[in-house]
Amino acid sequence: MKKNLVMSAALAASLFSGIAAAQTVWRYSNWLPPTHPVSSQVTLPWAKAVEAATQGRVRVEVIAPLGAPQGHLDLVRNGVADVTNITTSYTASRFVLTGGLELPFLSDQNSAMSVAAQRTYERFFAKANEFDGVKFGGLALVGPYQIYTTNKQVNSLDDLKGQKIREAGGITKAVVELLGATPFFAPAPQTFDVLSKGVGDGELFPPESIPGFKVTSTVKHGLHVPGGFNQNVQALIINEAKFRALSPADQAAVDKVIGEYWARAWGELWDKTNAAAIDDMRKAGVDVKVASPALMNEIRGRLARLEGDWIAAAAKKNVDGKAALEFMRAEVRRLEKK
Repeated sequence: MKKNLVMSAALAASLFSGIAAAQTVWRYSNWLPPTHPVSSQVTLPWAKAVEAATQGRVRVEVIAPLGAPQGHLDLVRNGVADVTNITTSYTASRFVLTGGLELPFLSDQNSAMSVAAQRTYERFFAKANEFDGVKFGGLALVGPYQIYTTNKQVNSLDDLKGQKIREAGGITKAVVELLGATPFFAPAPQTFDVLSKGVGDGELFPPESIPGFKVTSTVKHGLHVPGGFNQNVQALIINEAKFRALSPADQAAVDKVIGEYWARAWGELWDKTNAAAIDDMRKAGVDVKVASPALMNEIRGRLARLEGDWIAAAAKKNVDGKAALEFMRAEVRRLEKK
């Protein structure tokens, strides 16, 4: 009897060891605050979706950031982290094509923008291989970006002269410059510090990110324009070697929970949180106003050159930027109606 128990224990231990050895663990370096809605309502559920899709053979462990937000592309490419989301405008010189998805006045609906962005990437941008060195997992658009100021209300573009406005790189920097303000870069998690310490006078941010990054107390005014001054592209990336090490079946399983699946999850969350954030800001005393028709005409005139500049940049990568934008906008309009 004792011998049988010993043999049974040894067999169980062997089986458990085999299961543990078969499980792949991916470390997701999460530079967003753990209290941010994306962390709790997109990243953690996505980690569970990967585990479910692979029947437990791949587990995603969401951990504290292993570096600064703008360094996460290299962290994943070099295998320091296995998976993360990146802000492509933080390395805009590399991600030229995704910059076209950030052009002004696109939509107020993040779910439509995100799914349309993913489809536009697949049809027009994938061939340019801007994500060379990592496994591309999907795109999502965060926005619409609006202007929030700490003291000065913006009633005309003259009010922006001399104002130091935080930007996120790429088109956001050009937007600030063309509007006549002075741009300065800061990653999203640093916005409370730079505004509360008076380093800047305001920022371009989506409504959700004001409470999401705890900066409600630092801003007094919001200037909103329909469709936003721009959007911000987030991309899911996975270490290429770690992905290729999976069995073909598990690669196929992971592919089912990235791409449009991931884009839609981001977009739908942002739709809910943006609406709630605007209410929260107003309750906190932030004066949120929509630009007047006269101011909108002025803003449109200042930002008109952005599209042509991007189309010219896309052409250098052998991409028909005009066709890509037409497709993107048509997809957004179609998805907005659903």
